[in-house]
Amino acid sequence: MATHFKGPILYSAAQKGLENLNIGVWPDQCVLWDDFVVEFDTGWTIIKDTGADVSIAADTVNGVAVITSTATTDNDGGSIQGNEIFQLPNVAGEMLYYETRIYVDSTSGSGAGQMDVWAGVCENFATNPEAGFLVDNRIGFALDDGSASLRLITEAGGTKKETVTDTTLDMVDGTYVTLGFTATKGAAVNGTDVVRFYRNKQLIGSHTTNIPTALMTPAAISVSGDATGTKSMGIDYILTASDRGVSYSLSP
Repeated sequence: MATHFKGPILYSAAQKGLENLNIGVWPDQCVLWDDFVVEFDTGWTIIKDTGADVSIAADTVNGVAVITSTATTDNDGGSIQGNEIFQLPNVAGEMLYYETRIYVDSTSGSGAGQMDVWAGVCENFATNPEAGFLVDNRIGFALDDGSASLRLITEAGGTKKETVTDTTLDMVDGTYVTLGFTATKGAAVNGTDVVRFYRNKQLIGSHTTNIPTALMTPAAISVSGDATGTKSMGIDYILTASDRGVSYSLSP
């Protein structure tokens, strides 16, 4: 009897040497994956303030995109965003997935507590990086200037649900954190859409309100919160995927 898998297959080949190589291609999902190993894919749009830098770090293991503010300049930074191709599925039980691995840092030692940061999916924005904080539809993680605490955000039509996490989960300068969420379409009758948020693969919160259905794109934003030092955000990778809403009969 054939075995059917949904999602990545743990072992990709019978050869022992490849047994831990994951397979990430599943045609019934739309997938965007960027490990930032060579250069920015043509699908990314970069918006930055004059003097700020958004680039792939040279000679860095595993590939890292870095957003850096202009030195000793407040409210300065940059962003990357893709195209609006993702949204909450309309089939009950199907999901939108997102994960990234990031760090924040500062030459003054106050990056995590003195930055505005976004990591997640949102509507496209233009003009300047700060415009990404003002979109009406988004799901993801934020840092607000003056606090190192992660904020879990769902916002639909300009109405926001925000949860501030416990200080034990605060961002720390120069330390990578893996952030992710799943957004699941509720059942057709009396169902509730739900977003579950994860930090370092551990569930840290969930939202069942203000979950957007608009088209959104993966995005990362980093803006300095004071004029001391240089603020930066490193992005190891971004993965976004959604179920396509297709099904097939398994009958012969």
